[in-house]
Amino acid sequence: MLRRISVAASCGAMVALSALPASAATSSIHVFSIPGVYGVRAWGTYDETGIRVRITVCVEDTAPSVYGAAAVGLAFDSSYRHHDNVGAVTIGYDHTRCRVMSTRYTSHLVVEALSGSKNGKVRQRGKLRQIY
Repeated sequence: MLRRISVAASCGAMVALSALPASAATSSIHVFSIPGVYGVRAWGTYDETGIRVRITVCVEDTAPSVYGAAAVGLAFDSSYRHHDNVGAVTIGYDHTRCRVMSTRYTSHLVVEALSGSKNGKVRQRGKLRQIY
């Protein structure tokens, strides 16, 4: 009888521990904003996972007069000789787009946002921002 009680108690403890909310776990996700331009809102996250980093870049077109919006993230190695990039592009007012990449280049991350016109030309470029 005592053995059944201890098994029941341990099963109950396992159920209680597995029911913890996801926010109870420690998170290494870092949120950043990308300096915007008129009609463009951009942001992203990065998450270091050992020898790689997972980078998410998002962009939203917030003005009817802006035809398209883009946000770009460039991840570099320590010597800036090698890089990977991720870009998110959206066309049309009130549209949002996010893109994700996983890269081994974990030394530096630089981001930028820009807007475009209907003729395919860059309308306005934002200021480069180094995240890490």
